[in-house]
Amino acid sequence: MVVLVSAPILAGCDHAPRADPVAQTTTTGSPGELLGAWQSTGAGDALLMYRFDADGGYTHTSVLVRQRPSGLFSQGVRVSGSVDVDGERLVLRPEDGAVTLTDPGSPGSSYTNRPMTDLSAAEYTWMLSPDGDLGLTEAASGKTVTYRRL
Repeated sequence: MVVLVSAPILAGCDHAPRADPVAQTTTTGSPGELLGAWQSTGAGDALLMYRFDADGGYTHTSVLVRQRPSGLFSQGVRVSGSVDVDGERLVLRPEDGAVTLTDPGSPGSSYTNRPMTDLSAAEYTWMLSPDGDLGLTEAASGKTVTYRRL
């Protein structure tokens, strides 16, 4: 079994990435439709979760758990920061993040709550489907991940 939760890595869109997502953001905060907790719906190895708050903050969590011959491998990522929304454009601005890795095949490489070194802003396009699912499309890769409200 594999469950992966990852820092903002999303997919699929026709929109071209903008040169400077930080400089182009005009509205701060989360629109009401985004507020609350969301979990990825894909059948892949990743479990991704977002929580968008009314004060413009967000938390992203991702987890990967994989059974290996040496035991249970796991990696978890937690990121928090602020979210800026301008229409269907959404920019995540990480302010804090940490990664935990447990590798029974290489115990010396395991670590807990290692601070993230890359806290770069990431731009997405968001939309709600008729059934209320959230689609987030990463501008840089064009990949889309679908989330269901918890």
